[in-house]
Amino acid sequence: SSAIRRYGGSFYGISSANQTLIGYEDVDRLFSSQMNHALSIEWHGYGLFLRFFGFPDTPTLRKKVESTFKPWHSPIERVFNNDAGATAAFERGNLPKIVSEFVSFSQEKEKMKRWELRAATKVIKQGEAVEANLSALIMDFGACFTIPPIFGHDLLDRNPHLLEDIWKFDHVVPLLFINMPTWVPFKVMKEGIEARKRLLAGVEAFSRRVTQFQQGEKVDDGADMSDVSDVVLERNTALERNKWSYQERAASELLVLFASNTNTQPVLFWLILYIYSTPGLVNTLRREVAPFITLSDSRHNKKDITAIDTPGLSRECQLLKSIILETLRLAFGAVSTRFVKRPITVQDGNHAHKLYPGTFLSVPHSFSQRDPSLYPDPDKFVPDRFLEMDPASGKLVAKYGKLRPWGAGASMCRGRVFAEKELMAIGAALVMLWDITPAGGGEWTVPEMVGGPGPAKPKEEVRVVIQRRVFGGISSE
Repeated sequence: SSAIRRYGGSFYGISSANQTLIGYEDVDRLFSSQMNHALSIEWHGYGLFLRFFGFPDTPTLRKKVESTFKPWHSPIERVFNNDAGATAAFERGNLPKIVSEFVSFSQEKEKMKRWELRAATKVIKQGEAVEANLSALIMDFGACFTIPPIFGHDLLDRNPHLLEDIWKFDHVVPLLFINMPTWVPFKVMKEGIEARKRLLAGVEAFSRRVTQFQQGEKVDDGADMSDVSDVVLERNTALERNKWSYQERAASELLVLFASNTNTQPVLFWLILYIYSTPGLVNTLRREVAPFITLSDSRHNKKDITAIDTPGLSRECQLLKSIILETLRLAFGAVSTRFVKRPITVQDGNHAHKLYPGTFLSVPHSFSQRDPSLYPDPDKFVPDRFLEMDPASGKLVAKYGKLRPWGAGASMCRGRVFAEKELMAIGAALVMLWDITPAGGGEWTVPEMVGGPGPAKPKEEVRVVIQRRVFGGISSE
């Protein structure tokens, strides 16, 4: 890359159409000061919309996007990036109930939970131990928690292949991002495009039912849409007002469904894997999170969770926060991309770089995440790496430092507040109720990561044994 780049300083790129900014110290100020002026997140999103779903770039569609953008994104900001909104949506997911049902200890599909179906579960001891693929189980569990508070239960219940199709489509997104033709004879492309077709059909039918519900009409199939969130209802109203077709609405809402799951759920898997595979960490975390998780008052040595104090977890559980940041550092390659709307000159030391309208500027934050000058032993998982002493309180506090997992500038990831709550609460809840060990006994093996933009994927599955935590025994110390 350095040998063939056209520009000096922090700017890399073979052509002026796509510039990559690496090691530029003032990226937050650049992206904040120029947002919606010269550098736009809006038209970058429009470009991805075209690439991911194959829509032609027409003046009509451009006008629809331009007129809909603000009412389209305001509900997302209010729920996913606002503490009160994220907390309310989080509580609708009823995590205490579903985490108590993490595994059903059954191999009969009718008795299994939705998130167990892809995990190749095998009952080892009836009612006590089950073997499963950890990645599939955790990712689908996270999705089953995230989807209903936003879309209600109808979308997930009515589309049995929805979760599997999300992950298949996710595999081809990097190829679509670089404009790979959908006809290329790759198995992953064929399966991903077929998954996209099913997803769009399911979300299009869902959007029709939402419109029928809003307009007081008879809803197809007698579906109950009463638990669909205000986010979906407000977005659908904006799309209806601006005359979006149902096919276009399907693509619009699939973006929300996709974005709210494909980044967070793989990170959740790595988080759980690191916690359980690091000697002594589970018991340390149990002591930290215990004051913020209420357990059932049962005489038996196996309990359920009745309440989770998510603000308390966020405020006091600084080791858990540090573990999440360390997981993001190792397993998430954030990239901030902006579309250049107007000419701009960026001063970069002795260099002055001119950016022209119609081009793109990207910042791959992951380039610094394994820099040994910033993070000693950069390939090692260090739970307390991000803990620093706060001079005012005298307590250890988890701080991001130079880590930018949510992007840069004022327009960072719109779902970061909800994602942080999800990682903290699910991580804490699973640790409190469940013991997870490697299948077959022996030592943990952390699989090789398959990298790229966004979250890393495990090169192979991690087979584990899952059991209920026994309170009062050795596992509860």
